[in-house]
Amino acid sequence: MVAVEHELPTIEAQPSADAIPLVLRRRGGSPRQVLALTVIGTLVLAAFASGDLSTWLGRMRGGPWLIPLRQAAAEWNGAMRHIGLTAPNDKLRGLVGRLLDWQWGEGS
Repeated sequence: MVAVEHELPTIEAQPSADAIPLVLRRRGGSPRQVLALTVIGTLVLAAFASGDLSTWLGRMRGGPWLIPLRQAAAEWNGAMRHIGLTAPNDKLRGLVGRLLDWQWGEGS
């Protein structure tokens, strides 16, 4: 078998601030695709991390407009907990807490 040698095509790499090659930047998603992924990500976070939303709203200072949001977030968190979707987040938080305790406990 004879190997054929030929030069590989070169792509002119222009420097950019975020190091994303120009070829990849041109093949990006459309605004509609970005919106769809944003909505999907928001729904996934709302389902699986509802406790974080509830506690985050509980720490905020605010006016009367915040009270209905807190109540809605607490009800949403209760519904997600009833369904069982908060279990992965709770387990992950517990694991991180144990790892942090182990890290600090070992140094003392």
